[in-house]
Amino acid sequence: MLRECSSRGCELIFTGVSPFLTDPSTMDIYRLITLAAVSAWLWGCSSTPAGPYGYTATYLDARAHCDTASPANQENIERFIEFYDQLERVQTTQAIDQIYAEELYFNDTLITLTSRDSLQEHFLKTANQLDTISVSLLDVLHSSPLAGKPDALSSQAVYLLWEMEARFSVLGKQRLSHTLGISQLCFNAAGQVIFHQDFWDSSQGLDQHLPLLGPPTRWLRQHPDQQ
Repeated sequence: MLRECSSRGCELIFTGVSPFLTDPSTMDIYRLITLAAVSAWLWGCSSTPAGPYGYTATYLDARAHCDTASPANQENIERFIEFYDQLERVQTTQAIDQIYAEELYFNDTLITLTSRDSLQEHFLKTANQLDTISVSLLDVLHSSPLAGKPDALSSQAVYLLWEMEARFSVLGKQRLSHTLGISQLCFNAAGQVIFHQDFWDSSQGLDQHLPLLGPPTRWLRQHPDQQ
């Protein structure tokens, strides 16, 4: 059995089975070899670049939003955290209008949005799925220009390290998500967010609670000393 790969993918070519392998005493070994070969073939094909990958390209393009950003002040940051700390109670557009600009870039690792109207719809749907949510600010980092890299992200960006607890129901059962994350933000002169990128482990925060993704996600996250 051979594996041939080309630009169109990979193929397994069976060249025949030796009479030696027809002996029942060696069939188990043959099965193991076949399984290993198939696994190697699948790995080889899956490693072929396909692209695009998630939000990476969109994020890199959207960094231009921060070119004209204004410095973030403590009031901007506190208002942002307070908004998310009460997200399950958001039912009006007024709060969102104060936090976010009309045109923006928003990505929470799950969805990418470019307007406040679509973001409002997203928040209202999210709020309706939450029982409670609590967001605590752990640290604030301000970026600085990178020497020799004029195209680097504006030094006006601010990074918020936060802790989040959310309670919600999946198939009638209460679930608790306890996660850490970082929000990269840029503000306009009015103190509204024009760029928002979250760096957050959705496999810990959401995927492990879903019926189909939950079991394999939890299994992959286990360490040897937890088994």
